[in-house]
Amino acid sequence: MDFNAFEIVKDKLAEVLTAQGFSEPTPLEDEKGKAVIFVTEDVAYSLLYNQKGKQFFLRSTSLNADKKPGDWRNLSTWLFDEADGTRADIESIANDFLEVVSGPKRVELVQQKKKKTKDDRSIDPLFFINRLANIFPELKEDIRNERITYGQIRFATFAKEKVAPLCDAFVIKYNGSSLFDKLCDLFSDMYENGDMDVRSILTISILNAVSNEAIEKVSEKVSEELKTELKYTRKLIGKNIKPEKKKKEKKVVDRLDK
Repeated sequence: MDFNAFEIVKDKLAEVLTAQGFSEPTPLEDEKGKAVIFVTEDVAYSLLYNQKGKQFFLRSTSLNADKKPGDWRNLSTWLFDEADGTRADIESIANDFLEVVSGPKRVELVQQKKKKTKDDRSIDPLFFINRLANIFPELKEDIRNERITYGQIRFATFAKEKVAPLCDAFVIKYNGSSLFDKLCDLFSDMYENGDMDVRSILTISILNAVSNEAIEKVSEKVSEELKTELKYTRKLIGKNIKPEKKKKEKKVVDRLDK
């Protein structure tokens, strides 16, 4: 291999992240392998190459009061063997990482410079569908047809009819691979940071529509929070849930005494 794969990815990330206000990459001690860290006021990204596992990781975390990184959350994972990996392979990995950190919603989350709470989620269904299209390129044509036919994307219906079947087959085929890990990391990230619509689309429209075999494999890799949620949502399959009755609003009449 006549190129340095790690340096190529690092430099491409540095060009984008420094423009967003992050520091230049600095070495990061990590028992898992070679790593660098990009930091801003309260958040950080890290690039890691695990030589033993032959995997590249893009990670993010919040910084504590001492400006030290907390627990890392994987945003994207790719298999890459330095022995036979090509320049085209590493360019694809770098481009995927750039899509993650350059997405408008991801940039917005970073610029907010604060930890998210359950009531402070800003990733919407469109962002989620676009991220899925990076894993399933065939969805791009379906998205175009959806917009042409309906003038918009019917996110819940689209996810159930188009995304769920792809996920089911993908999980069975790629279980245990870096591609499978990438999909599970996306699910975990979207459940943690997505708004209520995203969380419903993920759990009800997609994961409730895949087979028991697929959900068992996914449950082994996703975050504990999503894993717990799946235990409850799977019980709702086949049940008709009546919408909550809207409570009558109290009318407030402003009276001006003359």
